[in-house]
Amino acid sequence: MKIKSLYILPALLLGLIISFYGCNKVADDSTSAVKLVISRMTGTNWTGNESAVLESDVLVVDPDTGAKTIQNDYGTAYMIAYPYNPNETDSSFYENVQIKEYHVSYVRSDNRNREGIDVPRSFWGRLSVMIPPDGKEHGVVFILVRADAKTEKPLVDLRYVDSEKELEVTAVVEFYGEDLSGHSVYVKGSIPVIFANYSNEK
Repeated sequence: MKIKSLYILPALLLGLIISFYGCNKVADDSTSAVKLVISRMTGTNWTGNESAVLESDVLVVDPDTGAKTIQNDYGTAYMIAYPYNPNETDSSFYENVQIKEYHVSYVRSDNRNREGIDVPRSFWGRLSVMIPPDGKEHGVVFILVRADAKTEKPLVDLRYVDSEKELEVTAVVEFYGEDLSGHSVYVKGSIPVIFANYSNEK
């Protein structure tokens, strides 16, 4: 009888564990049940105009006062989150996606990509944005070009007449986050950026 009890007890415990996880969908997942995509990405320049191509002004000169300022340029990533299972009609609270950080890097078409020489330096930024899995677009605003980058090479050289007039790059933006059950979520997008010392006329 003692020998049988040694086998019965572990079997009962194993049955309870299987029963518990069998009715807990979230705990049984090994990856997020939510797909995150970027439907489009835009940039907003010093005038407030939003466009699919960012025209980044390296030095903004007020047309009335002549005051010179260096400004951040902002981007907006329009994200859509939806369940991987197309037959799922009721979304779970745990399927909400929280975007926590992002990384911006710049590349040129001629592959001259030395940071601080050919292209601006890459950087990390923090975010705290919640995207529900409702299949709708949600705009996530972030810094696309830092003002500090316009005080460093190669952008600072664009202020002067004898430099290149424009610098064309592609900004590659990677977003990192997780759903509320703790599973990691990642999505990447890109947008063309044209740096120049634009004429700031009204």
